[in-house]
Amino acid sequence: MTSNGARPGPLARALKRAAAMQPPSTVLVAFDGSKPATAALKRAAELSRAAGGKVVAVYVVSPYTFPVDLYGVGVADLTQQHREWAERMLAEAVGDLRREGHAAESRLLDGGPAEELARAALADDVWMVAVGASGRGAVSRVLLGSVADRLVHICSKPVLVVR
Repeated sequence: MTSNGARPGPLARALKRAAAMQPPSTVLVAFDGSKPATAALKRAAELSRAAGGKVVAVYVVSPYTFPVDLYGVGVADLTQQHREWAERMLAEAVGDLRREGHAAESRLLDGGPAEELARAALADDVWMVAVGASGRGAVSRVLLGSVADRLVHICSKPVLVVR
């Protein structure tokens, strides 16, 4: 009710709901433990702190494309070891950020790195995605691919590329 006893109109109700909404403040970071990824994580932590948000370090476990039983090691065993390594790496990175006073968490995803990061960025609370770039040349990107390059093209949210 308003001061004159009338019900607020639809515009007033919409403005009230909008004022109560929190702006997106989560920064996703593609993190693989490399120097460029560590630089991206640190920059993202600074930005998320300034925005009053959090940083989420994300590692994507890509499916293996070699024969099922290479050198006596099964793909399932190798994938499990890969996931365990990634969880330890993420836990260490997030622990370091928390000790520095940053709001941080981690997430482990499965699939193609750029595609899964872009999909995770669709969440309403995600403000941007940060990714480290190794600075390889154009020929290397064409031959080997680049998560940063692909992410810039397919992500619906802003992508910060850190060198």
